[in-house]
Amino acid sequence: MSGTGVTLGELVGRWSKVDDDGSTTPFPQEIEFFPDRTYRATGDGLRRPVWDEASFDVLHDGSVRIRTADDRRSTYSADLKGELLTLSAADDRVTYRRVPSRPADR
Repeated sequence: MSGTGVTLGELVGRWSKVDDDGSTTPFPQEIEFFPDRTYRATGDGLRRPVWDEASFDVLHDGSVRIRTADDRRSTYSADLKGELLTLSAADDRVTYRRVPSRPADR
C-alpha cells in the first residue's frame, strides 16, 4: 500500500524509528508487530517507551489502535510509503523504517 492507512499484513514486521518530529513522547526506538496482534517495543534505555509490549489492532479505515504502556488505547492515523511508516495522533508524529525481523524473536 502507498498512502494513508495500513492493513494488518503491511504492519506486521519490525520497524526502527527514524524521526519523531521533535516529539516529547518517548516513542520506542524499535517496534515489532506480530500477526496475532501483539507487539514488542524497545526504548532508548533512558525512558520507558509509550508503547512497550501489549496488543494493537488495525481499524477499518487503516488507522492503528495501540494499547499503551499504561494500558490506555490510543489510535494513530497510519501512512505507509514504501518502507516508511508514519503514525500520528494530535501533535505527535513518529516515522519508522521497516527492518528485517529477527528469526528467533517468536
